[in-house]
Amino acid sequence: MNVSEAVLSRRSVRSYKEKQIPEECLHRVIESARMAPSARNKQDWKFVVVQDEEKRDELHRASNGQKFVKEAPTVIVGVATKPEDKMKCGIPTGIVDVTIAMDHMALKATEEGLGTCWIGAFDQERVKEIINIPKGCRVIALMTMGYPEEGLEVMYKERKEPGDITCRDTYY
Repeated sequence: MNVSEAVLSRRSVRSYKEKQIPEECLHRVIESARMAPSARNKQDWKFVVVQDEEKRDELHRASNGQKFVKEAPTVIVGVATKPEDKMKCGIPTGIVDVTIAMDHMALKATEEGLGTCWIGAFDQERVKEIINIPKGCRVIALMTMGYPEEGLEVMYKERKEPGDITCRDTYY
């Protein structure tokens, strides 16, 4: 699978098989995050791989009770370790860097035949408590990961036209 196929095949998966991800496969997914760019190459991130059933159940409750959070065999918690650091433009580096790295993981997971789903609906403090995240760090996103009940074939996605989302030389 090439990058274009992964982009077209990736979708939010909310139904997973009861099958663990092999360690070597998970390693390749994590490696894709490790190789992602980060501001000033600081790599101020940590990715907590949650596979413990009780912790996934607690994360499910901290994520508005979204059932698939506890049903996925793996939940990746993306953490910015220095969330107050900013780029010269004023945007926090942790939000951008962790998001880029997690998107690398999502695309690599797709290539590996795994499904993922980004989770933004969660209780920040509760998630930090569940997985013992130190004070001063910030959870940017959770991502479920596992073998989807249905395949990940290339599919049509309803999207705006390129001309509706791009401009040339000036914003219009």
